[in-house]
Amino acid sequence: MLKQIIINEIKNKKNYINLEKFIDICLFNQEGYYYKNLPIGKSGDFITSPEISQLFGEILGLYILENWKKKYSCNINLIELGPGNGTLMDDILRITKNKSNFHDLINIDLIEINKKLLSLQKKRLLKKQYNNIRFNWHNDFSQIQSVPSIIIANEFFDCFPVRHFINENEVWYEKMIKYNLNKIKFYYENLLVKNNELLFKIKNYNNSKILELSEKRDDYFNRICKFISHSQGTIIVIDYGYYNHPSTFTLQAMYNHHYSNLLDNIGKQDITSLVDFKSLISIAKKNNLKIDIFCNQRDFLINNGIIHLKNKIFENCNEKQKDNLENGYKRLVDEKGMGENFKFLIVSK
Repeated sequence: MLKQIIINEIKNKKNYINLEKFIDICLFNQEGYYYKNLPIGKSGDFITSPEISQLFGEILGLYILENWKKKYSCNINLIELGPGNGTLMDDILRITKNKSNFHDLINIDLIEINKKLLSLQKKRLLKKQYNNIRFNWHNDFSQIQSVPSIIIANEFFDCFPVRHFINENEVWYEKMIKYNLNKIKFYYENLLVKNNELLFKIKNYNNSKILELSEKRDDYFNRICKFISHSQGTIIVIDYGYYNHPSTFTLQAMYNHHYSNLLDNIGKQDITSLVDFKSLISIAKKNNLKIDIFCNQRDFLINNGIIHLKNKIFENCNEKQKDNLENGYKRLVDEKGMGENFKFLIVSK
């Protein structure tokens, strides 16, 4: 039982664990959320942009095709981190089919740990129309061959665990999780940060009252940056996030499409936080990668032709299909919603 695993971990770690450890167990333990659940779609806890409209994946597919033509035009890995239901990759492959010889020169690598999602991906992608493409599934990025690659990470980095720190008069405390045996519940407690290495790392934020850090997210992004730096290629990160640190913590839990208490529904709810794109950009630059694009989702989609594509698809649609397409388009580019909150970061060697 996942709850007992966390309780045992707390007992073994001086009667508390930090948020990062708690979230890591809830999401990525063998009994955790991303191993056991079907998180995406109407029956899950969230709906991603590819599920909202085909326009999203098709515009991204056309961008990838043009990127490949200009920079590579050779055999290349097309890698997706956390492919969900396989919808995004399906849209990308459908829009690029019969364009140049792209499909003949790509090798698809998909990183997935959820067996239910993996099954859905295979059902969607192993079609006769893609029989000239080689698909490979992996549970870890280390299994990817070091060759020129285009890496896609759509709503992948938001699920990495974070740590929370509170600054009171330039004294830093970290939010920890404990367990009350009498009340049979988890609770928070802020404990003084004593580790000198950690204090040195967060001292640059002394003007902030709070700090949300994801060392695991930064480490993973650094890992794929090193991969691209060595093997050539492009990284495309799409996620909801920020450039300047917000004044509030961004960690949230979603259960059946509703906000939930982080300490409830252990292993049964999605836990995410906004992505710190300023940190990712800094990591890319340290790996001598070029920042091709950093903008919001609305600007990327419009600048890359989503209105033209929508109008072209309209020509073969009935009224109901037109309404669905228009509604999906509006959700993707909404200035007060996904269009502004989601960011595109594209870096390359």
